[in-house]
Amino acid sequence: MGGVLVSLTEQSIEESLAYLTLMRQHGFDTIFTSLQIPEEDPDNLLEPLKEIGGFAAEHHMMLMVDVSPRTFENFSLVQLKQCGVTGLRIDNGMENAEVAELTRDWQVSLNASTIDQFFLDDLKRLGADFSALEAWHNYYPRPETGLEWNTFKAQNEWLRSQGLKVGAFIPGDGSLRGPLYEGLPTLEQHRHQSPFANYLELQYQGDVDLVVIGDLSVSDWTMQQFISWNEGVVLLGVRDQRPSHVWDEIHHNRPDIARDVIRSEDARRHFKGEIEPAHCVERPLGALTLDNDKYKRYKGEFQIVLNPLPRDERVNVIGYVTEEDFPLLPFLQKSGHPFRFLAREHHQA
Repeated sequence: MGGVLVSLTEQSIEESLAYLTLMRQHGFDTIFTSLQIPEEDPDNLLEPLKEIGGFAAEHHMMLMVDVSPRTFENFSLVQLKQCGVTGLRIDNGMENAEVAELTRDWQVSLNASTIDQFFLDDLKRLGADFSALEAWHNYYPRPETGLEWNTFKAQNEWLRSQGLKVGAFIPGDGSLRGPLYEGLPTLEQHRHQSPFANYLELQYQGDVDLVVIGDLSVSDWTMQQFISWNEGVVLLGVRDQRPSHVWDEIHHNRPDIARDVIRSEDARRHFKGEIEPAHCVERPLGALTLDNDKYKRYKGEFQIVLNPLPRDERVNVIGYVTEEDFPLLPFLQKSGHPFRFLAREHHQA
């Protein structure tokens, strides 16, 4: 399903293992960590790496470790193998011949943003095992330095045409990584946005094969969204909820896609009874509406508003999608994925 980052020094090993246990239960199968953080003392890294590697082996997870030539001044390849490391993420500083040699024993990830045709041709000439090669983008702790969408997407399309799997990072919204605590996205547009919305955007529009959560954890709300996604349903937050039967149902957008609204194909046919006019107000983006008795045969029609609409005495507004989940609405309009709702009056940490 995706990957998670753990720090070998910014959290206790007990916290890391508890987080990994939760994420593994809900489909995440890749662990990423780094052995080249400037602020970290190499002497403090080996023991937690062994613990993480042991967990990865026991739970059938890949353990990808960020390395550079400086890493090997403190750790040998034999030590890394003994610690349970299964992949090496190499940013720069290694000769092409060294990279080609590593592919014979390791899964190797290269910097997706800097790979070009000349580089790939040289690796082929040197006999690299391309089945062991992947392309992962960097994450960018400093605001304003994350990648731009169009260049990122074009590069990913080309990388995949060359047979390489592509990885990228999204920020978390729980415990953030230091020293800046500004999130760890690959794309600048994802900084401070909903991690779940970022995940779907990369999976369905970004030509990305593996999405890794770059920070140390996600919020309880985001975890609920990933759990629901693992069960096949998109979870949307709702505020200012009014009583209705629709909150207990799973919905699908109709296949005849409307311009202005997402229309539940399930709600109208499942409901029998009266719906009195109430709270018939303007319908902004994200308004959740239910047609009342005045709409005659359309009574019970349930919609999510995509383009602002005026008030209508035939349409009750029964709640609003929380603003953080607005980016999910275009995906739901076009994908046909089922969706459901849960009250979220306040941000949940």
